[in-house]
Order: sequence, then structure tokens, then C-alpha cells
Amino acid sequence: GKGEVAVLKLAGALILMAGASSIGFGAAAQLRARVTSLRALIGGLELMERELSFRLTPMPDLLAVVAKRAQAPACYFFARCRDSLDRLGEKSLGELWREALDAEPDLLLSGEETLVLAGLGEGLGRYDGDGQREALESALAELARCLKRAEEDRNRLGRMYGVLGMGAGALTVILLL
Repeated sequence: GKGEVAVLKLAGALILMAGASSIGFGAAAQLRARVTSLRALIGGLELMERELSFRLTPMPDLLAVVAKRAQAPACYFFARCRDSLDRLGEKSLGELWREALDAEPDLLLSGEETLVLAGLGEGLGRYDGDGQREALESALAELARCLKRAEEDRNRLGRMYGVLGMGAGALTVILLL
């Protein structure tokens, strides 16, 4: 009867509201995950820089150390780089590095960040210890700027996405009822 129809309408309205809200909260979560990813990458690259500065660690050992000690999701990228080194020779380190970057969508990198990291991979494969450290310092400076922007986006847009999702859900419910 009428009671069942009212219950179904209410259930449908709640489902619509929840769906729209989850889209907004999902977008906000994506912004937070980008910040986490960039911090993890920066931490891994800083570790690489220290290892190169103090120990001149060879690349296979360096990638193994960073893969073990970096935070997720960066640790998966460094592990993928380490695991691909058996193909060094058929491909350059820069190519293997780029393939590992492309294979890790959880890094949530922008185009600019991908270019910075791809360039770093080329530098790591081409230069001596000093050149590698300089390439790392340059990439770290760029990524620090990217992290600052990602944090600003998270702070500025994160709350807004949640509110917009809830608002869109409420508006949809109002229009349908």
C-alpha cells in the first residue's frame, strides 16, 4: 500500500544521498592519498640521496634498500624498479624506471610529477655519483613544490568535495520526491 511506497521512496532517497556523498568523499580521499604518495616518494628519494652521499651504494642495492624502507605506495615503485634491473642492458635504467612509474597507478602522479620522476630516472642511469645526487636534489626540490600544491588542494578542495557530494545528493532527493 501507500506505506510500502513511502518506505521504498525513503530507501531510494537514502541510497541516492549516500551515493552522491560517497562520490564527494571519494574525491576528497583521492586528494589525501596524493599527498601521502608524494610524501612517500620524497622520503624514498631522500633515502636514495643519503645512501649515494655517504656510501656510494650501487643501484641494485640502493633500490633494494629504498624498496624495503620507503612508505607505501612508493615502496612498490622502488621494488618494481629493483625487480626490473635484470633487464638492464636490453633497456636503459631510465626506460626501466619509466616503465615502473607507468605501472604504479597508486602513486596518483600528475603529468608534471611524472615528468620530474621520468627525468630523474634518466639522470640516475647516466651520471656518476655527483651527477646522480644533483639529479636527486633537483627532483626533490620540484617534488617538494608539487607536494605543497597537493597539500593546498587537499586543504582547500577536500572539504568542499564532501559538501558538494552531500549537496548534490540532497538536491537529487528533493527533485525526485
